Amino acid sequence: MRKYLHIICLAAILLILQAGTALAAQTVHVVKAGDTLWDIANKYGVTVNSLQQNNRLSSDRLQIGMKLVVNSTTTSRNQTPTLAADSNNIYTVRSGDNLWTIARNFNTTVQQLMSLNNLSSDRLNVGDRLYVKGVARTSVAPASPSRAKPVNPSPQPVTSTETDENDIGASICQYGAKYLGTRYSYGGSGPGGFDCSGFVGYVFKQHGYSLPRTAAGIYGVGVAVDKSNLREGDLVFFKGPRSSGIDHVGIYVANNQFIHSSSSRSGGVIYSSLNGPYYSQYYVGSKRILPE
Repeated sequence: MRKYLHIICLAAILLILQAGTALAAQTVHVVKAGDTLWDIANKYGVTVNSLQQNNRLSSDRLQIGMKLVVNSTTTSRNQTPTLAADSNNIYTVRSGDNLWTIARNFNTTVQQLMSLNNLSSDRLNVGDRLYVKGVARTSVAPASPSRAKPVNPSPQPVTSTETDENDIGASICQYGAKYLGTRYSYGGSGPGGFDCSGFVGYVFKQHGYSLPRTAAGIYGVGVAVDKSNLREGDLVFFKGPRSSGIDHVGIYVANNQFIHSSSSRSGGVIYSSLNGPYYSQYYVGSKRILPE
């Protein structure tokens, strides 16, 4: 009899230990006002997709008080190894890096990294070498510029008036940069996936602006602005070769660059140049939504 009691006790102890292990493998986040899936994923070092799958979410909508299960086996963001540059302030790109994570770790912005390294897009390759801090220096560009040897253009002077006007525009551009690399999703308007107007509408919504759902609809609001007078936060519009009207929109950043949700083939949310062969050909106009 004692033998059976001993076996039963051992079985009960094992069940308790297994239950404790299962609970320890999970972290539960209680949704607070202002939370988004992207913010929660970023806090715990997981992906938006994993949060949606773990909690069987069919959209990015959250309710205050909702409890979300987060896999604690994923390294938390505050445990991420600190990135380091060499003595010349050059950082070598590693697997999994993107401009946003590099900018965050070196306390700078995506725009500054692009300007400092003369990048025309956000695409990086493992082994690329990037200047990560310091004042941009004037230098002569080589005949075939390579990211392994970045060229540093001279910074453009900005007046204090321009800075004041562009505060919210800069904030919008920096917020949009958080989603670099997010997949393209037709009809998508949440942090798990965007189409072009969904991305623009989502970013502006976080800053208190409600925009129409389509690129053509957004083109119908705001004030027209000349291409030569674009500033951060202005919207740029395009009409594709087989389209009967406006079918694409992006957010102007600086130096003829804009950020947008391009296509699945192009990598989702990326930076592109207004001077590129495609976008220069199909550019239609620009609008300013933000106050003067």
